[in-house]
Amino acid sequence: MNYLETDQGQKLLKQFLKKYEGKGTQKVYRSEINQFFKWYGGTLEALTRAVFEKYGKHLAETTGAQTVKRKFSILNRFFKFITSQVKGFTSPIGKKHGDMQSFQSACYAESGTFKRNLEQWKDILIQPSTKETYTINVRLFFNWAGKTPGDLTQADFNQYRKYLSDKGQKPSTIWNKFISVNRFLIFLAEKNRNFKNPLEFAKLKLARPQKDAGYHNVLTYSEVKALMKAPDKRTLIGKRDHAILMLMTVYGPRAGEVCNLRWKDIEPERVNGQQKIWIRDRKGRAGNRKTTAFILNGKLLQAWDDWLENNDIHYDDNTPVFIGFRWDRKTRSLEINQHQIRKQKPLTVTTIENIVNKYIEQAGISPGSRVLSPHALRHTAFTEMSGSGEPIAVIKYIAGHEDANTTMLYTYHNQGYDDNIAFKSRFNK
Repeated sequence: MNYLETDQGQKLLKQFLKKYEGKGTQKVYRSEINQFFKWYGGTLEALTRAVFEKYGKHLAETTGAQTVKRKFSILNRFFKFITSQVKGFTSPIGKKHGDMQSFQSACYAESGTFKRNLEQWKDILIQPSTKETYTINVRLFFNWAGKTPGDLTQADFNQYRKYLSDKGQKPSTIWNKFISVNRFLIFLAEKNRNFKNPLEFAKLKLARPQKDAGYHNVLTYSEVKALMKAPDKRTLIGKRDHAILMLMTVYGPRAGEVCNLRWKDIEPERVNGQQKIWIRDRKGRAGNRKTTAFILNGKLLQAWDDWLENNDIHYDDNTPVFIGFRWDRKTRSLEINQHQIRKQKPLTVTTIENIVNKYIEQAGISPGSRVLSPHALRHTAFTEMSGSGEPIAVIKYIAGHEDANTTMLYTYHNQGYDDNIAFKSRFNK
């Protein structure tokens, strides 16, 4: 027998409903209170906060945020009334500001507020793959937590870390999930001054994922020369690929940054026969993404011009500089993908990876224990800059790094028999 089925419960419910005018209002209130006690089925004495939290999660499975809010508002009024009538009983909902919200927050992941915030956040993420992965990670977290951002504490994040670990998730996967959640919470904090990110990332003590081996491997000078000879520059696709490889090896842009280059990123006027281009929206926090100028000259500019002057593409501001190819059954040859031009669709990171892998193989470069990815070309570029005496500050700017320590990861110096510390020490002469 639940509480409403007792004489006291029936009596107090009638007294409570008399406070509200209108049969319609009374009917709704009676229905909501009856639904709760039918679900609960217990006594007044056994009613706790945990019961209400569980009820909130139960409602969130089938009910929208506004409906849950309305249901708890009615229950709150009823149990405040019961508190005033039954000696020794105190409503578990409590009286502090935010108590009601904590019970309603189980459905935050289904709320319109969450969906709007998630869409706004997605708009500032650059790569489509990043958007998909990050939003899935954030949605999974809030579905698990059953709380609003304002109700979260460090203990929640610690429990989520344990939950993921107990499920057998890899340390690198757990790291990426928390990176996603942290960036979303940072976005909310930047959007709302009254909200402070509750996640103290360092206190999670997560294991950082190992970097792609490309961070710690470079191509030698002779390997770079062989790589540049690999594309067949008599063909249009060879001209495109040669320009991409030259750009990546000289300046070290990320694969995604090569994809995102648009016609509007090319300065219309050349200075001293050199071409300036802009790399925009580089990797970093929202509101702090860098824009970097690359100045093209020498063989890089020759490769750049060879592609642009021969592809017969009609560029407008948003046309990607580098376009994909498709097999034409009529001409039985690779032709520029006109659909991508019309849709202004850039190359994908996967395409860049395939280009690099293709020509490394054609050039006969043996990776050995190395992973010669696009990031290895990026590392090769920065190692070359460091070896030629460029200051770390300059390399940091070209790389688009926020932290010079990140730049240092790329620019460690390999000692060789022709160039090592012992040659330069005055004590060794």
